[in-house]
Amino acid sequence: MLKQAFKTGLIILFMAVEGLAVAQEGSLDSVLQKYDHFWEMTPGLYRVMKNHHIGVVDSRGREIVPCRFDQVWTPTKDQYIRVLLNMKTGLYHLKKGIILPAEYDQIWEYDNGLAKVMKNRKFGFADMDGRIVVPCEYQHVWSPRNGLIKVMKDGLTGYIKKTGEMVIPVVYQHIWDFEEGMARVVRDGKMGYVNDQGNEVVPAIYDQVWPFEEGEAMAVIDGDYFKIDKNGNIIETLDPQSAKNFPVHGTEDEESDERTVIRSNHPFIYLGDNKVEIFHDGEGIQIENKKIKKKSKHFRGHLAGIGLALNGYLDNEGHEELPAGYEFMELDQRKSLEVVFYPWEENVRLLGDWFGLTTGLGVQYNNYRFKLESYSDIPENGREWFPVLDPEETPISKSKLMMMHLNVPVMVEIQMRNGENSNNLYISGGVVGGVRLQTHTKLVYRKNNHSEKKKKRDDLGLPLFRYGFMAKAGFGSFSIYGTYYPKPMFKDGEGPELYPYSIGVMLNLD
Repeated sequence: MLKQAFKTGLIILFMAVEGLAVAQEGSLDSVLQKYDHFWEMTPGLYRVMKNHHIGVVDSRGREIVPCRFDQVWTPTKDQYIRVLLNMKTGLYHLKKGIILPAEYDQIWEYDNGLAKVMKNRKFGFADMDGRIVVPCEYQHVWSPRNGLIKVMKDGLTGYIKKTGEMVIPVVYQHIWDFEEGMARVVRDGKMGYVNDQGNEVVPAIYDQVWPFEEGEAMAVIDGDYFKIDKNGNIIETLDPQSAKNFPVHGTEDEESDERTVIRSNHPFIYLGDNKVEIFHDGEGIQIENKKIKKKSKHFRGHLAGIGLALNGYLDNEGHEELPAGYEFMELDQRKSLEVVFYPWEENVRLLGDWFGLTTGLGVQYNNYRFKLESYSDIPENGREWFPVLDPEETPISKSKLMMMHLNVPVMVEIQMRNGENSNNLYISGGVVGGVRLQTHTKLVYRKNNHSEKKKKRDDLGLPLFRYGFMAKAGFGSFSIYGTYYPKPMFKDGEGPELYPYSIGVMLNLD
């Protein structure tokens, strides 16, 4: 009797859970239908659009990110979602809500509990709750190491803690990584050492110092070589011939790729970042000047790449509405895709290496997927676009219009430098002209319990040439882009007055 009651209880529990799931799914559908468009980002999360603004809704129908942004990105593994509004970036968390307002030029992913942020072309760090622990006042910041962050300001470097507290003042032309608790520094063209407490234990008076090995290091000043300890005390005076046998290993600084090694008796010239070293017979001189490095005279644009976008079209008032008689052209937005490929680009420098023209040649494929369910839904004025089906009640599972163009864009690009030669924030805009290479419509339908398909190749009233406007914005190899064509999609009198557009993402080719 008890066993039967237990089994009955389990059945009731499973039915209740299943009913709750069905009710929740129905509730979610009703919520999503309130938006103009929606897409599933990841299981249980939906990107939604309303009045041309985008947000995020979860599986319970809650608006995790309000629908007021120009773009939202897929959540990171830490459940953070970047958002874009008026070309500014912000950050949300699936459980915490808003973390950073959309007022930053760029926000990077979290690393060791901190996210690098850029505001007004200056860098800082935010913690995982959105507190700015390092203010955006530095020309460059390095990734945290052992609880310390190397920073650059006004061309000089120093170290701060992850909490923003200054450890080593920003007064050095260069700082190497810490080894044995000591870091080599350059100040006013002279080298010395600081410890991890920020004290300059070896004063910056030497022409060159080498890394410490078992508590001892070699230093040279005015051609005289010394062995020093970690307090800067001179242990021994070395002659140039014996100095080359001092047991010091070469080191490589990951950030600057500068190498320090004991040279041989052969003449040797080493070219480093803003530094020239000349060695002969064990002696050497060093020339260092942060102005040695010249600005590049080349401009490198961001046109070449592969893009994926959503297609759409607007009426003459800018609305996504179809003229009377062309309701059959209603789009299945999620399946109306654009694929574009620009394998080649040519750049023209206009001003420095941050402002110029970029152009190229590419192929653009536009696929407009309709919501047709039956051949009888196509009115007489649209039948000539499609292959003929008989009978008219034939059910349609897929219908689309495809066109392919050969494009030549001409774009003006502005790059906002972050102190490096790559991974810059950039914005570009211009015109794109295209010549139509191919056009066809396609119907997939059921006949005798089998799936059949037919195509019709024709110009379908589309012009041979067209032009439009194109805009891009991105960082590094990733960008978002959009196109809009101010001339009607069809020739006058051969189709509805519609103006095509597309919005998508592009992966740029280096």
